[in-house]
Parts: sequence; structure tokens; C-alpha cells
Amino acid sequence: MQVTAKLHAILRRYRPAGIRDEGIPVEIPEGGTPRDVAAALGVPLELIHAVFVNEVQATLDTPLQPGDVVRLFPPVVGGAE
Repeated sequence: MQVTAKLHAILRRYRPAGIRDEGIPVEIPEGGTPRDVAAALGVPLELIHAVFVNEVQATLDTPLQPGDVVRLFPPVVGGAE
């Protein structure tokens, strides 16, 4: 099934070559999860701090449906002192 992945901040380095758009079509098995999306893109799980599916907070094990939008975020770093 196909879902759309959106990678944020440092995770953007895992976009496939030639993809400049934020939305990345990803094929995963039926009943797949954001964990499968990360694996398909080669994103190390330890770099993922937050997951959203269709703008709702989720986990790496949330079941996905065809057409879902999966947003992966790394930990927040930096900031004002």
C-alpha cells in the first residue's frame, strides 16, 4: 500500500535522491506502520522522536491505511539561551 512520508529537520537527509518535495510516496506492506515507513527510507529509529499520522500524534507501531500521511520528527535541539 502507498502512504506519504514527510521528514522534518535532520531527517530530510533520508529523502530519496531527486526528491525535493516534502511529500515522499512510500510503498509498505498492508497493515504497515510508521516503523515500516522509516525502514523503507533508511531512517534510523533512534533518530525519530515524534510521529504524526494525518496530523494526529501516533507511535511507530500505529497501523496505517492507504493514503495516510506520516510525519517523522527528530528530537528538538538548540534554542535560545
